[in-house]
Amino acid sequence: MKKKTLEQVIQKLPYRCPYCDQPISYGQFNLKVGENAIKCPSCKKTYIKLVAPSLTEGDHGSRRQ
Repeated sequence: MKKKTLEQVIQKLPYRCPYCDQPISYGQFNLKVGENAIKCPSCKKTYIKLVAPSLTEGDHGSRRQ
């Protein structure tokens, strides 16, 4: 029998640029599953943001029986 893990968010912090540590909102970017090149609006440096496939969508999603 498989146990379903329960995830609980304790504290949510803003996403930050790894170079200048300024908060970044990813709502302005069209993120897709996989690698996404993000250019920081503050320091203008580019970094890679990885997006994993959602566990609740697609072929690997939750399977209710």
